[in-house]
Amino acid sequence: MRCYGKYPHFASLVFFLISSCILLKGQTSEQALEKDSISSKYSLYGSAGYGSNLVYMGSTISGNLPYYSSSITLGYSGNLFLSASASHIPGESPFVAFYSLSSSYRYVVNSWLDFSADLSFFDTPGSLRSSLFNDFIFINFSSGFDWKLLYTKLSFSGLLSTENSGYIQIRNSHYFQTPPFFKEKAFLSFDPGINLLFGRLVKIETSGSTTKYGNAPPFVQLKKKQTGITYSYSYVFGMMDTEFSLPVTLNFDNFSFEAEAVYILPSYTNADYPAPKGFNFNLIAIFRFF
Repeated sequence: MRCYGKYPHFASLVFFLISSCILLKGQTSEQALEKDSISSKYSLYGSAGYGSNLVYMGSTISGNLPYYSSSITLGYSGNLFLSASASHIPGESPFVAFYSLSSSYRYVVNSWLDFSADLSFFDTPGSLRSSLFNDFIFINFSSGFDWKLLYTKLSFSGLLSTENSGYIQIRNSHYFQTPPFFKEKAFLSFDPGINLLFGRLVKIETSGSTTKYGNAPPFVQLKKKQTGITYSYSYVFGMMDTEFSLPVTLNFDNFSFEAEAVYILPSYTNADYPAPKGFNFNLIAIFRFF
């Protein structure tokens, strides 16, 4: 995420943005000083985004459909973040197809080592669970290593739902940015990366010694075929896909806009358990209130 989840109704988000700007412009100097003191520790962000398909842990949780999202994130001391989000899938009802609540903590040891922990809860209405996903809790622990030429992030994750699963991710990336422009108020940043995802797969064997692999629950329903052929089902831990990503971000002091292209190359082919593959595109605008 880069799967970062999202939130309320867009009309509500726009109203929130406009109201916040009016309040900021109308404050007294004493209020401004008090705000500066609070801002030294706290930060507040609002975002709105669009994606061609929301792929999460090797599966589509938007049903291979585009989605719109919005979110609010509160940060403390630049290390602890709490966020709430909601996403809308055109053509689906109700309007909010799913939402998430999450918390994240990051600790920087030194210039080459950092740690982070994340806890998220995803929920979707009962009417959409058969086509999207069941509610789940996601736990993640990561270590980041800065080798100067590459930044390597190693993540160990667990998903708790009607079926539980574990994941390992290895991402190598290289961040760089342009010199400031637009009167030194803006710059472009790039963070191309390659992510290897390992997780639980369903192993399907037939009496004819044919073996296939597919994505295991909870994101998909286990489909046991009713035919004259004998099928054997079991679970194995293996490589799920390789993801190539290129996010490009336009950065200002309190605003950023990111466009990301992602190419997903699955490690298995199975018509009954199709894996997301090919190009996906994501757009997100983030505004920092303080």
